Amino acid sequence: MYRQICLGTADDPAVLALFADTPARQQRPVLLLAAVHDLLLGGLDHPLARWYPTVNGGRTPPDDDPFSMFRDLVLGHANDVLARLATRATQTNEVNRSCLWFAALRAASADQPDRPISLIEVGAAAGLNLLVDQYQYNYWRDTPGDGIQRGNPASKVALRCQVIGAQPPVNRAAPPIAHRVGIDPQPIDVFDLDAVRWLQACVWPEQLERHQRFVAAVETARLDPPTVVPGDAVADIDSVVATAGADHHVVVINSWVLTYLATDRRAAFEDALDRIGRVRDLTWVSAEHPHCLGAFDRGAVDADNVDYSLVGMRTWRSGQRTTQHVATIHPHLQWIRWADRAR
Repeated sequence: MYRQICLGTADDPAVLALFADTPARQQRPVLLLAAVHDLLLGGLDHPLARWYPTVNGGRTPPDDDPFSMFRDLVLGHANDVLARLATRATQTNEVNRSCLWFAALRAASADQPDRPISLIEVGAAAGLNLLVDQYQYNYWRDTPGDGIQRGNPASKVALRCQVIGAQPPVNRAAPPIAHRVGIDPQPIDVFDLDAVRWLQACVWPEQLERHQRFVAAVETARLDPPTVVPGDAVADIDSVVATAGADHHVVVINSWVLTYLATDRRAAFEDALDRIGRVRDLTWVSAEHPHCLGAFDRGAVDADNVDYSLVGMRTWRSGQRTTQHVATIHPHLQWIRWADRAR
């Protein structure tokens, strides 16, 4: 559906003109799509809703092209759309990425098995992935549902991921997460209904399984909300790391965040972590598009194929730095391919 809408938008001067009437940094097609979805989730009565399973009761959308109705909504509610385009950011808080973090924390702690973890997520949105230790997981190979079960079996948040190739280190014990905090330019308060609805609007409307686990994760977060502070990845990483206990193993994670940073800011973020790593033990795990992951060995991956993300891990131990490529993943963790040489 979004493909049809985007193709229609690309050839429509009126919609393009409205889209262009926003700050350059906000001219991302995903923001336009999310703005319309947010209006529908908020109760706007419009015929376009028939194409959106999230608001039509889960019914199968019509077969015909939705663009004419999309155009009608955008132009008929231009002020509402523009307000969202001007002020909102893409914040896909995909909780299924915790399937990666559950494994990565175990890999990161292989040489630090007795040190509690301080988990810091850059680009945390509502901080749902900071609750990685509270979810249940199914890592399957051949049949969904039949696989290695890990995590909290009582959790309402049931995540699953297909394993391709080497087994991720999910059978290994991990130290407790003693401290957790996120950084985000626009943190999401899980009790702010409008802000939470925006997060949901960033999820594609026909992917109902993603919506269901998002809702379950928000309900879990409301029981004991994780701390997410407003801040910048480069300017504020030092102060956030400083909140970790002196005896903690600091693990910094990010996923599909660096793409929103200019190239020089990515380099500055790496430099900031390098400065911290010279004075305390630190692990950085980054899951990004290959073009954004210059710090790590890219491996044999097609860098032009957006269906892939790469996971790199950089460690600082007593000031000594090591770097490795640990996995290749689907961006939403539908599958994971753990690197054979990764610990």
